[in-house]
Amino acid sequence: MSTNAQASPQSPLATPLPWDLVSTAYEELVVPKFEAYARDALRLAAAPAGSRLLDVACGPGTLALLAAGDAAQVDALDFSVDMVGRLKTRAARNGIGNIIAVVGDGQALPYDDGVFAAAFSMFGLIFFPDRAAGFRELCRVLRPGGRAVVSSWQPMEKVFAFNLLMTALGELMPGLGFGKGKAPLGDGDEFRAELGAAGFSAVELHEVTHAHEFTDVDAFWADTSRSMAPLVLLRSRVGEPGWLELEQQLLARLRERAGSGPVLLEMRAWLGVGTR
Repeated sequence: MSTNAQASPQSPLATPLPWDLVSTAYEELVVPKFEAYARDALRLAAAPAGSRLLDVACGPGTLALLAAGDAAQVDALDFSVDMVGRLKTRAARNGIGNIIAVVGDGQALPYDDGVFAAAFSMFGLIFFPDRAAGFRELCRVLRPGGRAVVSSWQPMEKVFAFNLLMTALGELMPGLGFGKGKAPLGDGDEFRAELGAAGFSAVELHEVTHAHEFTDVDAFWADTSRSMAPLVLLRSRVGEPGWLELEQQLLARLRERAGSGPVLLEMRAWLGVGTR
């Protein structure tokens, strides 16, 4: 799951490793939540049925598999080998044969100019080391009049459950810097400006919120600790003995501050739309 970590060439979220590590849990736990945003993006793109579509930073196919039903072909690309493998497996399992999934770089797309009716990047382009290149490439491969839809998260401090988690983790590991820094494309004006600078016109920004309720803070942690890429990467670096100790301390703080009732996770996103 994406966070508001600042993307840069040094950011661990700008490398395949954390996404390879989280791919199993991502498919199981994140895809069902993120499909709602993918449906919003497909609606905003309004591509004609029978079109050729592109999904950049496709993950395990959250959007690509939904888009395949009405598309002639969906090209899907991700830099994570494990994510692309999961997409191929899911497509085969569901008898979907019109998705062409490859491992590649979203900053240098392996497609000709002007071949797609619509292009998407759902919570992926935000972590590119060179976001401007990612936006320019989406614009380049679109047909005239085609739309790109790119999603980002609004600052996570607006989300109670994540703010609670990041605060507690920051207290226990003050040097970690988890959840600090500027949210990539979390500012609406910045988002609009980057779409415009890449050559898009008729730029629109839509605020979208979808919620998921957990029975209690333990259920929230069980889900998030497995599916949130920075946490999974942190666990691999800390090692199991250290992680188990950290987990117990973290859960104690979360239980104290969240109480014993349900935990509502309201994920607030931006969907930026630009027309070539």
